[in-house]
Amino acid sequence: MSYMTLKNQKRILIMLLCCVAVSIVLFSRLFYIQVIKSDYYKQRAYSQQTRQRTVAAKRGTIYDATGEKVLAQSVSVNVVTAVPNSIDKDKKQEIANKIAEILELNAEDVLAKLTKNTSSVTIATKVEKEKSTKLLEYIEEEEIEGIRVDEDTKRVYPYNTLLAHVLGFVGTDNEGLEGLEAYYDDELSGVPGKIVGSTDGSGRETPFTNEQYVAPIDGKDIVLTIDATIQSITEKYLNKAVKENLATYGMAVVIRPSTGEVLAMASNPTYDPNDPFTPYSEELKAKWDSLSSEEKSTELKQMWRNRVISDTYEPGSTFKIVTATAALEEKVTEMDRANDFSCAGSLKVGTWNIKCWRYYKPHGSESLRQGIMNSCNPVFMEVSQRIGIDKYCEYLSAFNLYSKTGIDLPGEASGIMHDQKSMTAVDLATTSFGQTIQISTLQTAVNYCAVANGGYLIQPYVVKEIKSGTGNYEKKTESKVLKQIMSKETADSILSALEDTVTDGTAKSGAVRGYRVGGKTATGENGRGENLKYLAGYAGVAPINNPEIVVVMNLYDPKGVSGHGGATVCGPVVGSIIDETLRYLDIKPDYTLEENNIKEKLIPNVTGKTVAEAKNILTENGFVFVSDVELNDTDIINVQIPKDGASLMEGSQVRVYTSEDQKQTVSVPDVRNKTSDKAIEEFKNAGLNTRVVGSGYVLTQDPSPGSVIDKGSIVTIKCVDTTELP
Repeated sequence: MSYMTLKNQKRILIMLLCCVAVSIVLFSRLFYIQVIKSDYYKQRAYSQQTRQRTVAAKRGTIYDATGEKVLAQSVSVNVVTAVPNSIDKDKKQEIANKIAEILELNAEDVLAKLTKNTSSVTIATKVEKEKSTKLLEYIEEEEIEGIRVDEDTKRVYPYNTLLAHVLGFVGTDNEGLEGLEAYYDDELSGVPGKIVGSTDGSGRETPFTNEQYVAPIDGKDIVLTIDATIQSITEKYLNKAVKENLATYGMAVVIRPSTGEVLAMASNPTYDPNDPFTPYSEELKAKWDSLSSEEKSTELKQMWRNRVISDTYEPGSTFKIVTATAALEEKVTEMDRANDFSCAGSLKVGTWNIKCWRYYKPHGSESLRQGIMNSCNPVFMEVSQRIGIDKYCEYLSAFNLYSKTGIDLPGEASGIMHDQKSMTAVDLATTSFGQTIQISTLQTAVNYCAVANGGYLIQPYVVKEIKSGTGNYEKKTESKVLKQIMSKETADSILSALEDTVTDGTAKSGAVRGYRVGGKTATGENGRGENLKYLAGYAGVAPINNPEIVVVMNLYDPKGVSGHGGATVCGPVVGSIIDETLRYLDIKPDYTLEENNIKEKLIPNVTGKTVAEAKNILTENGFVFVSDVELNDTDIINVQIPKDGASLMEGSQVRVYTSEDQKQTVSVPDVRNKTSDKAIEEFKNAGLNTRVVGSGYVLTQDPSPGSVIDKGSIVTIKCVDTTELP
């Protein structure tokens, strides 16, 4: 019997100790994996053995104020995905070609995705139903594994460009990127669902297993304060004004002053949220291909910009109501204190000699009311001197002009005022009539709402209600009065002066037939010297006896034949918006046409009558029977232009036809800056009828010059004595 040597015994001991150490390490590692990190590795195993596909939630619908017109909605489309390892390698090229053919894609791009070393890949999103159906039929007929067609949604804006800057748009993942889509994204987006299936270690689908479907939760619906009809009216006239006056861009907003509800908000140029990354204006399209990526991005951001709330400018004379409010509240004057001010054409403040717009023919002695009516700068400069810097700044703060209005839209800018600590006498003087400061178009509108509603500063808003998925109202927005910033007596007094400004002052161009309207013009200056650009503006309130709407419009850098003044450029357009909006809202006129000395009559209906009968009816009602084709007395009239129910001056022509194909068209003459009598004569010679608003020289005409319309149609002209306009 042999005995191990001491050396061998040591070796065995060392080997045993090593085994024990390794065992401890292995045990510790197993304990760490199976106990401490068990949840982590369970999840890893689950991820390796399952494939999860997202099912998009249906984004909430956006309705206009009526709750009937859909402004944005999500429609069902599909997403096509593939599991590359589950597709037969020998058929990938064939399958890629067919998928590309059906979905109108590049075959090589599809093949690249089908050969990726990944568990799942997206082939196409937002696939329309017709294409999805064809693809599913192909998959079923050829018994193809690894291609899936799942439910998805696509955002659609049925009215295309209407309200684009307010609505905004969504990205490819249905996430809101601009406007309401971004601001209310949490409410609109909902919660995505998913489809979960089993796979093997190579990522191939496991046979004989069922997929688990987790349904998405749809987003909430939103009802706006904005009425699609009023928005259409506003955009129609804003677009016309920008085009005819060769303006760089324009902005308009309509607000209900009693509540702060925004009824319309428009910017021009616009874009189509259905295709937001494509330039919309012809000018931008022409230079698009020559721009760098960075330049394209900048241009797109400008195109999406809601200028009503995001751009600030020197407001000009529409700002004078702020100074008038301070004057009356601080009792430094009264509205009708005769000869309280004197306009010598300019006023010297410090070393500056600041002119009135009518410096060449000074206004002379004036009351505050006359200062408002004449838009006289010296009156407001003197008022501000009486008030003083510190007290005047208190009113700027009361009107919230140092901050934002708080509207529920992204991208709102704050007003820019002089710092009270460093404000000079010259700064005070220029601020008093709306220069050397900046506010947005929306802020101007809110200022006028305070005058219109009896002195209360309201917070404007665009979302009236949010509805849950069951259709129940989850949230209703309540009107928010921030504070009272003037007495009702002051508000009523300024409102009265604004009405006089329309009837007998510088804002005549915004008059509306049948309604009592208040208004104020503005011509702001932006930049100086060679960089000087004008901002034409007009603010209107109607009806004066019980204000239902405030309308503010601004045009930046107008260069047309009508000049750059707010009276000539914006006044008639705001008047047209007020006119159509009040009639749409069924607001009863304040006076009849006869009471306003407008000699018009309603056109009778002569369709269905014989030619002989039509002649007698029209002649008896003071109209002229006209036909562009030869008719017999026994022929039956089937078409008349204008249609019955419209009102026209006595002696106007009514054209009649026996069929639609007899109608004739004519190009509308340009009568701007001509007298109303000359305009009527030119339209009559062209076979057109005229509706005249105001008297004097033509400021605007609708339809626009050069438009091709039916003979006998009505062209509305707005006229005013331009010698009395700033």
